[in-house]
Amino acid sequence: MKKYIFFLINCSFMFCFIVGCNTTNTQNYDIKTFVYDAAKTKPRFDFATITDSSYQIIPLESTPDFIIGDVEKIDIKNDKIIIYDRMSRAIYLFNMDGTKHSKISKHGRGPGEYMEISAMGANDSVIVIFDMALRKFLEFDFSGALIQEAGLNPDIWANDIFFFNDKLYLYVDWGEEEWGNSRLYLLDDIVNQNYKYYLPFDKEPLSLGSRGPLYSICKDNVSLVYSGCDTVFSITNEGIVSPSYVFDFKGKRAKYPSGRPELVFQENDDDKVVNIGWISESDRYFFASIETVGDSYGFIYDKYENVYQLYDLAINLNLPKPFVFTPASIIDSKIVIPQSMNNVHRAGTFPESEYKLEGFYNQLKGVIANGNIEDNPVVFIFNLKN
Repeated sequence: MKKYIFFLINCSFMFCFIVGCNTTNTQNYDIKTFVYDAAKTKPRFDFATITDSSYQIIPLESTPDFIIGDVEKIDIKNDKIIIYDRMSRAIYLFNMDGTKHSKISKHGRGPGEYMEISAMGANDSVIVIFDMALRKFLEFDFSGALIQEAGLNPDIWANDIFFFNDKLYLYVDWGEEEWGNSRLYLLDDIVNQNYKYYLPFDKEPLSLGSRGPLYSICKDNVSLVYSGCDTVFSITNEGIVSPSYVFDFKGKRAKYPSGRPELVFQENDDDKVVNIGWISESDRYFFASIETVGDSYGFIYDKYENVYQLYDLAINLNLPKPFVFTPASIIDSKIVIPQSMNNVHRAGTFPESEYKLEGFYNQLKGVIANGNIEDNPVVFIFNLKN
């Protein structure tokens, strides 16, 4: 039976935290501070300036038993595209040429079955599903065969999971009570679940927000941010957890006199910051979105040049405007963008002159000619410059 090391980072309901424990695997490194100033926001940022000329266009094979309703999460492991579809409560695996490989669809309450896929994590050999309803884990290989399953310790909670260095991490965005007394748990494996406690959390909230935790995996680092929290935390290759980035919002953080995050629009002006909306990271770049009551801003930090900026609109001047371009999903220094066939057909109505990437227009037209609007999404992959 395989053994994994599990971690759980825990927060109270909508509370963020500060790393402040005295354990050997928690250290304070240099923290980069980003000063927020909406007045310096640029109208747009051209992502063609940070991507090279290589790309992939991968139409995913469609058959009656292999139809994706909505891409909730996408990952690429061991030359397989892995898609979690919340609508069908299934996980689909495709080869890198888009042909279908396997499917995990085990609805039910019995052994080897799940009521819902609350979270999914994958490494190069296995996929782990967490079912919040049944409070259990199920581990599958890439062929879709069940390897093992186990219930979650009743004193622990989890809202999302991910693999990093073949260790499976679990973390929480809220809880109506204190699950254990720590943000971080170290377990020996999913069956025995002997665990240690790390990072005891503060009793008082530091701030509020309306999002859950988010993460981004880079080769040597994982970045984590929590709802309403201005600090981005990192997990390094050595297993060290520490603050890495801090956003200084210059007193623009939204206030919650009622203590109710859902009233943020009634209780704050348009310029007040609600959340760090999402984060994503490559070897060279750190991306985020800053959500205010009135607007949402894109953010990019170039680690090599040590410069950062806010922008209103994300574009790629090598592609027409309808082509949605976002760095929200970065995998191994690649921007991975799944697009519905409906959007792909719409992008194909623009003239060839608006496609400046060599061969892109012809490949796109070929995908459109061989596919229907009802087909599975098309995955576009762009390489970030290093």
